[in-house]
Amino acid sequence: MCEKLELVREEKLYRLLPGKRKDSRLEASGVALLDDTTALVVFDNLNQVARIDLSLEPRKTNRLLLAPSVGAGFEEVAVDRDAGRVFCLIEALEDVDGRFRGFVVEYDAAGRFVRLTRLGTRLESENKGFEGLAHIRRGDREYLLALREGGSGAKGRRGGSRIDALAPTADGGWRPSHRIGLPKNAEFEDYAAIDYRDGRLAVVSQSSARLWVARLDEDGRRVVPGSETVYRFPKRSYRNVEGIAWLSDDTLIAVSDRKKARQPARCARKDQSIHVFRIPAA
Repeated sequence: MCEKLELVREEKLYRLLPGKRKDSRLEASGVALLDDTTALVVFDNLNQVARIDLSLEPRKTNRLLLAPSVGAGFEEVAVDRDAGRVFCLIEALEDVDGRFRGFVVEYDAAGRFVRLTRLGTRLESENKGFEGLAHIRRGDREYLLALREGGSGAKGRRGGSRIDALAPTADGGWRPSHRIGLPKNAEFEDYAAIDYRDGRLAVVSQSSARLWVARLDEDGRRVVPGSETVYRFPKRSYRNVEGIAWLSDDTLIAVSDRKKARQPARCARKDQSIHVFRIPAA
């Protein structure tokens, strides 16, 4: 049986953001660190990005920022802290040729729109697209890691999900570079989020309520065999975790989406929230 993550602290998002109430819809879908004290949270029902103090207390600096985009919300967010860039992921939109594709919207450190990049991969539907995004820098090279759900949308279909690595282009966009396969013990019911820090990947499954951690090799092109570990969330009510980011080598911050109608009432206790978890000591 996999080990259980330890809850450090958590809070409902409406309690942290000014002007929000208990009945506000804050369908959190992604989280990233802007700096050592601030998290950015995106929502799949809002073209806004939340700045939240990592203390998870209602500070004056907590606020919602407008984020101009072509979609109705974002699936994930990633930050290049060295360059002060923020990347917001649109899971899938119907393109001009009638095909569904993912898009990355880039903003500068002041929150101003910079560019929109279309991801070349053709997707089967607007509900089965790119689910996670992470920024990786190794020396003078950098990539965006885009977590893509595979299969035709049937729950539990395995073997088709992967990570697409995107390299920068001369005009500032992103092009496909290589793919990173996911091992069998990362083949969950679904894939909800990804993050990278110091050579380690973290991948979250919302439906399976699991966290998978593994090391990437030095070139960032494959998972190191035997380095994978799977953890479970501390309670069955954590069934909507849809964003993850490393805070330190053993601590991660997560956000949860809104409870689904088919889910038991207990899931509402943890939905639309931000959480900090610690990996248990070996």
